[in-house]
Formats: sequence, C-alpha cells, structure tokens
Amino acid sequence: MSTRTALLLAVLVFVGTVMVRLPARTLVPLLPAQISCQTPSGTVWRGACAQLRSGPVSLTGVSWTLHPAALLHGHLAAELVSADPRASGQAAVELSRDGELQVHDLAAQLALHDGLSVLPRGLAGTVLLDVSGAQLQHGQVTALTGSIRVLQLRSEAQSADLGSFELRFPPAAPGGPIQGQLFDLGGPLSVSGQLRLMRAGGYDLSGSVAARPDATPELVQALQLLGPADTQGRRTFSLAGTL
Repeated sequence: MSTRTALLLAVLVFVGTVMVRLPARTLVPLLPAQISCQTPSGTVWRGACAQLRSGPVSLTGVSWTLHPAALLHGHLAAELVSADPRASGQAAVELSRDGELQVHDLAAQLALHDGLSVLPRGLAGTVLLDVSGAQLQHGQVTALTGSIRVLQLRSEAQSADLGSFELRFPPAAPGGPIQGQLFDLGGPLSVSGQLRLMRAGGYDLSGSVAARPDATPELVQALQLLGPADTQGRRTFSLAGTL
C-alpha cells in the first residue's frame, strides 16, 4: 500500500469516526424554526429528544436512527420512534433534496385530547394510524395509502358515545385526487361517506348518517340539524375546507 493511499484511508477513518460520534445536539441548530428539540441525547446517527415540539404540539421520548447509505443519493432517511404515551408509534421517513417527504410503515396510536387532536374540541377517543405509504410535497399530501381508525369516539359536550369509525385510503392513480372511504365500525350511528384530498391542500368530505335503535334521544335530536331524512332515515352531510 502506498503512503498516499494509507494517508487517505486514515483520513477517511478519522472523518467517519468523528461523524459517528457527533452528539445529537449538533443537529438542533439545523432544525426548522418551528421545531425544537429539548434535552437531546445520543449521537447524530442514533439519538433522541426528551421533548420534540412543533407549534402547539409536543411529544416526549422521540428517538431516531439515520441510514448513512441514503446520504450517498442525496436523501435523508431515518427510522423514527415516539414513546410518548399520548402518541406512541414508529415510521420510516425519507426526505429528498427537492423537499419531497416519503413516509412508510407508519403505525401509531394517538389520543384525541391533550392537544394532539386535529378534530374539533369536545371529542374524546383513540386514533389508530396504519399507513403503508404517504408522500408530501412542500407540506401537502400528494399520495396516501392505508387506514385511520377512530375508536370509541365520544362527545364530551353531550356525554354521548358516537361509536367507532374507519377511513380507508386505497392506492390512488398518479396525479389524481386522494380518495378515502369512510364507514362506521359499529355503534349508535350508521355512517358512510367519502373524503377527497386535493393536491392544493383542500378537502371535501360528504356522506350520509342515520341513527341506530340504540342511539340516545339527544343524539337523534342532534342529527336533525343536518336536515330532513330520506325514506331510509339517512341524512346527508358535507364538509369542505383547507388542511
């Protein structure tokens, strides 16, 4: 082995050793302004945050494992794990240089309260995420395959159990809108509908709902706000907005 080759190998080993041992706190200044990592520990490649905060949402016990091989292709890939009892789960993520974020094998359980819910206040329950694949471009969802289950949904304002529901996203055609099928998993409400996620960030939810025999009088009365029922006792609903 020539002296030049030996020196090059020595430099590569030294740089590799330094990179592997870089403390996790080295990453903190590189995070976006809206994200903060408190009490970082471990290394850049295998580290953790005692608390990870983004806006009003905070998670405890978030850890990561980076995949160095992805850096050779200009991508940042990692396995993420949350040990927060309010939002536990794991996922594989990959961020490309053009800002595209790929999410794979996302499995998580979230509470609808404690500041983690995207649903209106006054609802309690548990959300189960089972997403085999998702893609986001500049913060907008461009692809989504998997399911979202809301279990034992309860209206705290009316002290009424609403039941359990599932929103299922089958694989969509490239370039088209993302469509999810909504249906109930049992309970006092019979629900069926469709959710469309637009490329520009908008959404459109429509469907029908009917009360089952075990629905409370208060819940039946609340459904009347949707308008008159059809011959099968179902009432239509429609919601639209921007995520």
